Amino acid sequence: MNAASQTGQTVPLEQVLGSGGRRGAAVEVMTPENRLLFVGKIETIQEGAVCIRDTNDDTLPMVLVNKDLKLRFFTDQGSVVLQGKVCGSTMRMWKVDRLRSAFTHEHRAFFRQSISVEIMAQCGKRLARGGPPNVLFPCQVLDISAGGMLLGSKELYAEGDLLLVTDIPLLADAPTFSFNCVVRRSGAWNKGVVRYGCQFVALSARDQDRLLQAIFVIQREEIRKRKSI
Repeated sequence: MNAASQTGQTVPLEQVLGSGGRRGAAVEVMTPENRLLFVGKIETIQEGAVCIRDTNDDTLPMVLVNKDLKLRFFTDQGSVVLQGKVCGSTMRMWKVDRLRSAFTHEHRAFFRQSISVEIMAQCGKRLARGGPPNVLFPCQVLDISAGGMLLGSKELYAEGDLLLVTDIPLLADAPTFSFNCVVRRSGAWNKGVVRYGCQFVALSARDQDRLLQAIFVIQREEIRKRKSI
């Protein structure tokens, strides 16, 4: 079970995936253009091929043999994305082989789920501008991933500012989320709002797993809605 590394060398697939290659582990199935097709789980890894089921064992869309795909696996260190081709399928399983690394352990590679949630952000440390710390300002979460989120705010922050965002309601009837994050980039001022790319700080594996599960639920609901149109 091998996959080509970025350097062209062949390495064992188990070594590439680590904990992300266990049976039942989550995997995002995407087009080469990064459009999400479905969120699945690993059934088996055998003879260089990965068999994938839908997370809820629902039926899968029809697919042609040799269709190019991207598969995103989740490990303790980040995400691993492999490119491959469909070599077989049934109504409930896709088999993908000819796997090779697209990139490895890139936190920005996490799928970014678009949302629109109003929250409050508290700036605990400002690097480039004066002002009292620990003051709450309204923000909007525009997208979120396992590694960070995109915020829109009328407040001015600088790269390196530390934020605490609390009580983010991603799912109905489920506990909210709170994150410490650092501002990594900022966009242009547009109609009184600036967009900030923020990276989570010290997010535990348990909290990241809970966040991933919430994102998967949102993704599945969006895919279900697309199917019903």
